[in-house]
Amino acid sequence: MFKHILIPTDGSSVAAKAIQAGVALASEMGAKVTGFCAEEPPQSRYKDGLVVPHELHAELERRSREYAERNVAEIEKAARTVGVAFEPLIVQSGMPYQAIIDAAQDKKCDAIFMASHGHRGFAGLLLGSVTNQVLTHSKIPVLVFR
Repeated sequence: MFKHILIPTDGSSVAAKAIQAGVALASEMGAKVTGFCAEEPPQSRYKDGLVVPHELHAELERRSREYAERNVAEIEKAARTVGVAFEPLIVQSGMPYQAIIDAAQDKKCDAIFMASHGHRGFAGLLLGSVTNQVLTHSKIPVLVFR
């Protein structure tokens, strides 16, 4: 049914479970996987009249990149374990839901398999939901793991 599945992650424990389920689905369907993480774009060194030292700014950027790389490596490990073809993708974006949709389109994925943290009510409204935004705006199927 699906030939290329985008599996985004935010590094959470819920996303880790979705990775395993998404890779298992890809394996059963003979699909390949693109593992995706949206990295926060670097913040300005100038905030509220203060200047963040260059070394600190560079260190924060390095740690952000390493975190994204570890998250995508988790998807790669799961895919390689069951023999699923894998491609990594990390992008900087302040709008993760749009980055997920764009990545799926750019990589010609025919499905997105992602986790939902299950925030409802006021918490969901306050925190927003990347998953809900992807569901609302995606033109391809989105499978939500809970």
